[in-house]
Amino acid sequence: MKSIFLLLILSIFLSNCGGYLQSPPSNWSANPSEMHVWNPPDKEKIEIRRKNQEYLDNLTGEVERLFVNQASLSQEELKLDEKIRKINYQINETEKELSIQIGKELERNKKMRAELNSSRAKYIVQKELLRELTKVKKPLIFSSKNYNSAIKAFSEGKYKKSLKLFNRLLSQNPPKFLADNIFFGIGSSYFKLKNYKKAKTHFNKIITEFKSGDKTFNSYAMLGLIHNLEGEKSRALFLLDEALKSNPPNKIKPLLNSLVKNISKN
Repeated sequence: MKSIFLLLILSIFLSNCGGYLQSPPSNWSANPSEMHVWNPPDKEKIEIRRKNQEYLDNLTGEVERLFVNQASLSQEELKLDEKIRKINYQINETEKELSIQIGKELERNKKMRAELNSSRAKYIVQKELLRELTKVKKPLIFSSKNYNSAIKAFSEGKYKKSLKLFNRLLSQNPPKFLADNIFFGIGSSYFKLKNYKKAKTHFNKIITEFKSGDKTFNSYAMLGLIHNLEGEKSRALFLLDEALKSNPPNKIKPLLNSLVKNISKN
């Protein structure tokens, strides 16, 4: 646009200055014979005019060259502008795609962190469980010494101590033939401590789970005593009669008959 404007100014300049001809005078001489008289310029003026014209011609060529170059640059500028617009479009589209992808990755990262935290919590629980399972526990071994200690404590009237020792024996996997003896020791200790409810629980366990043991009829006798003490005379006599009908050993039969006789009198 600047080149066209410059060319227009130059054209106007050339049209006004071409040939350096003088403007016709506005006040012609009154002598008609001098109206059409023309005096040609001398050589010096002609040379000046020629040089001026040559300079103007060169200047015009330079202006035309600049215009052509400017037009060429304008074409390149248009092409470059088109490329820039395409690149900007591609950049914008890429930014949109990257923004969506980043959002998805952030969401995936959030889920992965939650899953990782959950896995860590589960791992800690399982690790603690494994630690508990792999603990080396001291094996509980039954000892006749411990059994004798419990019997001795009971015989000395130390019923709380005997109760504690008898209960400890149960956790030491005692032999089966002593199991009913241990339960009888626990029941008898509770009886001496006047905890009749717990005493009855252990004596009933003997007569239901150890029927063939030697403490079964003793347990019947103890249950008869407890029910009589609690005022349940008929229940006491029923249990004692049931024991006598079960063919008790001769060594225990007099005890059962004596209990029946004494309870019946009261």
